[in-house]
Amino acid sequence: MALWGITALGIFFGYRPPKRHTRLDHLSFMQKIGRLDLPGFALLTAGLTLFLTGLNLGGGIFPWKAVQTLSTLIIGIALLIAFGIYEWLFTKTGILHHDLFLAGKDTGRTFGICVGLMFIEGILLFSYVIFYPALYVQYIRAYVHSTNHQ
Repeated sequence: MALWGITALGIFFGYRPPKRHTRLDHLSFMQKIGRLDLPGFALLTAGLTLFLTGLNLGGGIFPWKAVQTLSTLIIGIALLIAFGIYEWLFTKTGILHHDLFLAGKDTGRTFGICVGLMFIEGILLFSYVIFYPALYVQYIRAYVHSTNHQ
């Protein structure tokens, strides 16, 4: 903990990166805030939060058919659909930039490959999170069993 604290203080007082210049440097702070996609942020955050909460409630704390589980799942999915429609029809620049979805040889291919790779990475992470603890427990049980019989 002390080493972590010293590191945090060292970064806080010693790290001074050079100022990064962007094409929005001429705008004031409030103008920069105005360029953010705040409705999109709100819809995405609320939708994902409710959807993931519903997934965590289902089958554990509450049954899948319980009102608490279904209501959070349905409202979360509805908000995520509203987010997609808002980003598609009601904003020109948002979280999901429209240039990512243009048809053509070079425009959509890179985005599609990146989405596919992120999907594969998610599957691998999910399998690691689920199966690694189970394998570790089996290893510990085998070790304890072998040491008890010696």
